[in-house]
Amino acid sequence: MAQQNKLDLSEEQKKSSKSVVFIVLGTVSGTLVAVFAALYLLGIVPPQHRPVGDAEARELPMIYFTMEPAFVVNFKSNPDARLLQLGLSVASRNQAVIDTVKKHSPMIRNNVLLLLSAEEPAALRTAEGKEALRAELLKAINGVVLKQTGYKQGAEEVYFTAFIMQ
Repeated sequence: MAQQNKLDLSEEQKKSSKSVVFIVLGTVSGTLVAVFAALYLLGIVPPQHRPVGDAEARELPMIYFTMEPAFVVNFKSNPDARLLQLGLSVASRNQAVIDTVKKHSPMIRNNVLLLLSAEEPAALRTAEGKEALRAELLKAINGVVLKQTGYKQGAEEVYFTAFIMQ
């Protein structure tokens, strides 16, 4: 009977030590969540890392990033044009998006160059062709931004700062 009491006591000790561990872990996690929530609500978390809602986004100023150097592509044996030089700026109201464009600019530049070299020079001579190209460039840039970060939205606009075709 003495041995049975020992066994019962050790099982109770195991149960109580497990429950103490769970209580401590729960308290620590709850405290961390409360601290981060308080920092977020007090505005101590940097604004570029906070999610931006639609109402907030309209109030923020537009941020521009010029991709340097300009993009230069050759067109394959085309009598209309042989070369395109394109200056490009990316616009967003979210600094985190601009930072992502800067960070992943090698990948973005690669995708933009491939897209530009596949264009038809005759189509780029019209305003509609240039607007269609802007939309494709925005889609290509946002494809990289969204893939690399998981953001729900990317850049808002892409603007030509130079457009030379010869």
